[in-house]
Amino acid sequence: MTLNTSDTEVNEDLLAALLDRLIPAVGELPPAGQMGLVPEIVRLSGRHDLFHSEFANFMISFSASCPEFESLSGNAQDEAIRAFESGSPELFSTLLTISYIVYYKDERVHRRIGWSGRPPQPDGNEMELWDESILENVRNREPFWRQV
Repeated sequence: MTLNTSDTEVNEDLLAALLDRLIPAVGELPPAGQMGLVPEIVRLSGRHDLFHSEFANFMISFSASCPEFESLSGNAQDEAIRAFESGSPELFSTLLTISYIVYYKDERVHRRIGWSGRPPQPDGNEMELWDESILENVRNREPFWRQV
């Protein structure tokens, strides 16, 4: 199946296979490629100029450099990924960045790492009442500046 980033078709199965190797299963979480994150990764890459061309270039380049990736064994897939990363570190970094953004936004990952995913205010991080006495030393100090 293919998805579009607006001007580039993305092989969804290839991207899922890559994600499975980059972010493997941990505990009850399946590998990232099996978590249904691929459409969000493609959507995010198409919406942000920072990612768009680099992600599209990654998918085109990786597909061309390793067209048989999905049929390789796990170790062979890892070797193909390492080879691509060493030859195209910027493109590979873009894939990692987008993948991590989407992965760590997922509620299942939040539960796994114990993150609430909500803003700290107004319900959390209560501040102590302000203690005016903290400023006493400053108030009692002679001015060390010149009046103008």
